Amino acid sequence: MSSEPAETAVPAPVVDARYCAAGATAFAVTKTISVTGHDFTVNDARGVAVMQVEAAVFSFLQARSLLLDTSSRRPVLTLQDDSYMATSRWQAYRGDSTSRRNLLFVAVKLSPLNLARTKVRVFLASNGSGERVPDFVISGSYYDGACTVSAKGRGDDGYAIAQITRQDTAGGALLGRHTYTARVNPGVDQAFIISLAVILDEMYH
Repeated sequence: MSSEPAETAVPAPVVDARYCAAGATAFAVTKTISVTGHDFTVNDARGVAVMQVEAAVFSFLQARSLLLDTSSRRPVLTLQDDSYMATSRWQAYRGDSTSRRNLLFVAVKLSPLNLARTKVRVFLASNGSGERVPDFVISGSYYDGACTVSAKGRGDDGYAIAQITRQDTAGGALLGRHTYTARVNPGVDQAFIISLAVILDEMYH
């Protein structure tokens, strides 16, 4: 059973401290119609495009996408599919690298017995548990359109740091154009949460 977090309970930035805001923030993460079918645009609450995701066109064997800063076109993260058998597994690297030394985190979704429930475990590169004890967990129900990102505390306790919800129109869903809202708590790394929204979509489509 999760405990109520103290107002000051904020995990250290995963991507970079410059993506942490003093107040709560929200972003629309929208899958766009593209050649790859895996591109996204990210708009802030004012509707301004702040980030975008561009999938590599010729990455047939191992899907790969770049999370870019819209204004500078600077690569923020590289997201790479590392799935095997029934396990969906994505790796996130700093910038446009896929070098082990630039690995930031790994997100893992095991094939669940209860398909209605979502549980994705996130392990930082510094995690020494052998992917047994996660640093973050995405839980809820993707199909019901609501998931919570929690940072793990001591033992089994954790505290919510963001919400990822899905809003699909009938026409948009048929075209594979999914829209997510990422609501990020104060002080939490926005780029990290946005990347989790993208990974969540990739794991289910």
